[in-house]
Amino acid sequence: MKKSIFFFLVSILLCTNHIFAQNKDYPWLIGFGTHGPQMTINDQAFFKEYFKVKNWNLFPGLGKFWIDKSIGNSFALGTQISLGIADRRPSETNKNTFFLDWDMNLKYKFANGYILHTKCWFDPYVIGSIGLTRFEAQTNASFGLGAGTNIWVTPKFGFNIETSYNKVVGKNRTPSYMHHAIGIVVRLGKGRDQDKDGIADLQDECIDVYGLAQYNGCPDTDGDGIPDKVDACPTIAGIEAFEGCPDTDGDGIVDEVDECPRDAGTREMHGCPDRDNDGVADKDDKCPDVKGTLALNGCIDSDGDGVIDIEDKCPTEMGSRDNAGCPQLNNKDLKQRIDFAAKSIQFETGSDILKPSSYKVLDEVVSLLTTYSFVNIAIEGHTDNIGNPAKNINLSAYRARSVMNYFIGKGISPSRLSSTGYGDTKPIAPNTTVAGRLQNRRVDIRIKE
Repeated sequence: MKKSIFFFLVSILLCTNHIFAQNKDYPWLIGFGTHGPQMTINDQAFFKEYFKVKNWNLFPGLGKFWIDKSIGNSFALGTQISLGIADRRPSETNKNTFFLDWDMNLKYKFANGYILHTKCWFDPYVIGSIGLTRFEAQTNASFGLGAGTNIWVTPKFGFNIETSYNKVVGKNRTPSYMHHAIGIVVRLGKGRDQDKDGIADLQDECIDVYGLAQYNGCPDTDGDGIPDKVDACPTIAGIEAFEGCPDTDGDGIVDEVDECPRDAGTREMHGCPDRDNDGVADKDDKCPDVKGTLALNGCIDSDGDGVIDIEDKCPTEMGSRDNAGCPQLNNKDLKQRIDFAAKSIQFETGSDILKPSSYKVLDEVVSLLTTYSFVNIAIEGHTDNIGNPAKNINLSAYRARSVMNYFIGKGISPSRLSSTGYGDTKPIAPNTTVAGRLQNRRVDIRIKE
């Protein structure tokens, strides 16, 4: 009993490597082989007599033929005929009496999807039959009950082993007997193809989806060589190393989880680059080429005033956010000091050459511009209306440029300075008097906003 249970469990395990059990996919089956009726089965105890092969009357050629039609996955209806010669006790006599057995039968198959897998190569069944037996010139009805198995080598070809007990009935009946048989079985037809992809369901690993032969009936929607059933990204072409998902930028991180799928990055940055190695991914880094801090979105604040350098108009001087990172400035006081200095700027008569007496006041302006490095100025030259207007424009421009050049020579950046000549177009006093014309000949220094 224990051996039988063990054998049954082993057969189930073997079917996990399934392929071929006969079922509704290949409904028709034909078989042929040899057989032997054992007429002595009732002479002694069943199991004592059963294994006496010398009494099996094995026919030395093809003597059994049968055909079956599956009904679903569990049942098969069939007919078979067995022809040969037999003796009641072949180990004692050699009469070689003609033997014929014909019957209709019904099989219950265990490889039906409930007990064993429908694609199992081990295809056992039990069989019940009713038919006719002719032996010793007598024909009698007979009823049979037995068991057998098909062992499938390929989807359509296999071997069969079967044994059954045939009860002979009738007034002048011959002995009941055991009927042993071994043969070859062949399935007919192309097999059912549920998804119409040209691959029979028995070989189709995706029977409900139209697929390709090279993938055993499964589709490859994205054409990446990885069938959909094992492709983690079945609609996007990918690579096998990432289970069919793409890695567009080649950084070893699949696009699906790569926050920068088109720019090679690092795993620490979730697939994004970090050019300045400051721990802030370039996509979130306001200063991707300057190593900064996470708190400042990848930027630096050199003067520590809370305004990052790229937004700080005075990056080296602590200021306030309200003043764009520059120190708070009393514009009125600074303007007064610059205006006062500008009034003392003097030139040689009819020339753009500064008088030495002007150097002191110009140096005061240089000092102010150095202290307030964020201040930019415009230098504007003016004349009275005496003389040619065009010449006056040129003279005023030259004088304004002379002042600007003086500041540049003292280290003030040219980017903070501009100069313009207006001639006599912007008088601040009437040119009808000597005093008025004196006021109009001037250089103004204006703080740019």
